[in-house]
Amino acid sequence: MADTRNPDAMQHEDPRKSISAAPSFEEYLKQRAGASAAPAAAPAAAPAAAAPAAAAGNLVSFISTLKGAGHVWGADGIAVGKEESDLRGNDSFDKFASALTANGITLGAGPYTIFAPTNSCLESYEKMRGPVTADVLKMHIIEGQAISSKDIPTTPLNSMAGPLHYRYAVRKHFVNDAIIGETTFGKYENFPIDVQVGNSVIHTVGLCFGFY
Repeated sequence: MADTRNPDAMQHEDPRKSISAAPSFEEYLKQRAGASAAPAAAPAAAPAAAAPAAAAGNLVSFISTLKGAGHVWGADGIAVGKEESDLRGNDSFDKFASALTANGITLGAGPYTIFAPTNSCLESYEKMRGPVTADVLKMHIIEGQAISSKDIPTTPLNSMAGPLHYRYAVRKHFVNDAIIGETTFGKYENFPIDVQVGNSVIHTVGLCFGFY
């Protein structure tokens, strides 16, 4: 007897017989939260529209002010009088921007593909591996190309520090084990990707490539 508990997606000439891909657990939670949210709730911002044209001349400055994914309190909120689904805060990237400047890494006319790591993931790297070096920072930068998220699976990813590794698993896209387009729990913003800044593009990640 066929196992139909988790059938593969299939496109049939008869639409009634087609099977759509099942959402991930995070995607399911977001769909459920969206269905029950009050109409007045603010919609998630479109990442690609977040970059003002004036920022195109200074990528590092833009990265330092980029607003990242929104994270809920979860179980930690109970002790401080917060609901588990309340917003705890958004990721920031000024630590990455400051490290680029401190290590003498300048970004010129571009184009670039930047995999911007969050402050928290760089802090985790420092605790476990030591200082974030110039070579680690360069792993997050591809020079000469602005690679959109849809092209990542088919494009050689050669960073300023050498090749990066792409893989697809559990319905997610990974570069050096960091999820591209990671979804968060709750109704708040996912990790921004395809953020256009002039002729360059930024994808935010929650894991430092140096761990790979």
